[in-house]
Amino acid sequence: MIYKLTYESNASAPFDQLGVEQILSAARTRNKAMDITGCLVYHNGCFVQILEGDRSHVTKVFKRIAQDTRHSNVRLVCEEVDDKRSFSDWNMAYFDPTMQGIDTSDLQNFERNLLMLSDFSDKLSATVNLFWFNVRKAILNLKIV
Repeated sequence: MIYKLTYESNASAPFDQLGVEQILSAARTRNKAMDITGCLVYHNGCFVQILEGDRSHVTKVFKRIAQDTRHSNVRLVCEEVDDKRSFSDWNMAYFDPTMQGIDTSDLQNFERNLLMLSDFSDKLSATVNLFWFNVRKAILNLKIV
């Protein structure tokens, strides 16, 4: 059985100041070692992530995230046990609008692509459904409590 957990949080600083490469490198190494898969989306100052794997490993990662000062207002959205992973080949979706040569149309394409993924991805569980709901919220910059 696979334990799935979705959370959302706010960035405590602009993401480029949080050390994007350091976060990604550490998370990829740690998650691979613990056989954790999932998807992390950062947009409009919000993180939305689904983590999948052994309950004790996922819980350990989530506790670390909740205590990480780069996150604020960490909120557990949903958790459940499922027969299979939904994001076994996924990683992180991130768009850096400060990169040279990037313009508004590139950002709009990124947002459209994520919205399209949220529409067409298999929604086999409550945790996956709520992950995509919260991704849509972040992209559309909605504040739904």
